[in-house]
Amino acid sequence: MSNLEAHAQAKDVKISTNLQNYASTCKSQFNDLDDKPCDLPCLLCDTSFTLPTKEQDFLTHLFNEHRLVIGDVKKIASLKSYIRYWRVKFKEQPLTTFCTTLTAEKKDSASADSIPGTDDFYFLLSDCLMEDKTLRDELRRAKLEWVLAEQVKERSDSTFKRGCMFCREEFEGSRIEYLKHLCQKHNIFLGKPENLVFIDEYLDKIQSNIERFLCIYCEKKFKNRVVLKEHMRKKTHKQVNPNNKNYDKYYVTNYINEPSNNNKRYKSYTAESEDPSGFTDNEEEDWSDWTNECISTTCLFCKESTQDFAQILEHMKSKHKFNFEDETKEFTFYQKVKIVNYIRKQIYINKCVYCDESKEDLSVHMDQENHCKLPQKRIWDQPEFFFPMFESDSFLYNLDTDSDTEETT
Repeated sequence: MSNLEAHAQAKDVKISTNLQNYASTCKSQFNDLDDKPCDLPCLLCDTSFTLPTKEQDFLTHLFNEHRLVIGDVKKIASLKSYIRYWRVKFKEQPLTTFCTTLTAEKKDSASADSIPGTDDFYFLLSDCLMEDKTLRDELRRAKLEWVLAEQVKERSDSTFKRGCMFCREEFEGSRIEYLKHLCQKHNIFLGKPENLVFIDEYLDKIQSNIERFLCIYCEKKFKNRVVLKEHMRKKTHKQVNPNNKNYDKYYVTNYINEPSNNNKRYKSYTAESEDPSGFTDNEEEDWSDWTNECISTTCLFCKESTQDFAQILEHMKSKHKFNFEDETKEFTFYQKVKIVNYIRKQIYINKCVYCDESKEDLSVHMDQENHCKLPQKRIWDQPEFFFPMFESDSFLYNLDTDSDTEETT
């Protein structure tokens, strides 16, 4: 058995063992990956809260009644599952086993000055603890896999039926055709179809705003539909605000990226005219300007960078003998994402992409040994490579998304 095969086998065994152990200890906690409100008891008492609706009340209760603070709550993929897990753990062992203890002097309510010798104790539950970090990572992966499965269901569902929210045209069977209609007929761009999920709920939210005469971008209210349309035309407010966190759940990239790196959701455009049938008087309008300012793309194997993605692909073929399109043509979009992230990680930790050996001059080794190529699929086709190695890796944004099949695990 070669070193490469041995490495892959050991890695497979390790991942399988970890997942089995983890699933056996907290399998029941992974039943709440959706955002549907449900009543859950506090981590440390029997007081119940409806989550995520009353999330702030729940966190306030933890602090006031139990002196407990949960770090980076917004980065937890499923707070409901997270709470179920730690409620069980806190019944078995005291807080001090898992939490960092913090102290702060009490302050005089009148002067706001600290009162010496009157320390308050607080407990911080965060990913500084390896068990907590592992839980958060597994929840994020589980949430992503669940979201991808929901996206596949939407794409294969032929029962979709909906009338356009701006005109009288009816659509049946395909959500993608409905989204294309919004773009081409009414100049409303909600995002690339392959990046959208929970589309029905998203459309309901947009339609609700329109029916209440609320701008979908700034959410300012207007007295009637005509005034709203004129405002959206003049201000080019024909997409949702990328800084509005209420829309994060409808974009797949927000489950792949770290929560702090969200908002890689859609591209800007401008529109100048309208007619009575909708928001634009040019049904044949060229939508090639749906792009932000040019962002450089970096080669997977070296520091070569250019704003033209095609040039990077050609560079990799001529310089590194790696034809990305040929190497990945049989893979799904999400497998291509894994390949890019795998290569990025290997180069970052100075290990050969193919043989996994560490080399002082890695680029020379890979070129001389012709190791700028993919190893066996089981090495890179792992859940950990769903997640980008670097923030805003523009190589990922340029991937072909026309695959017929999509991955859900």
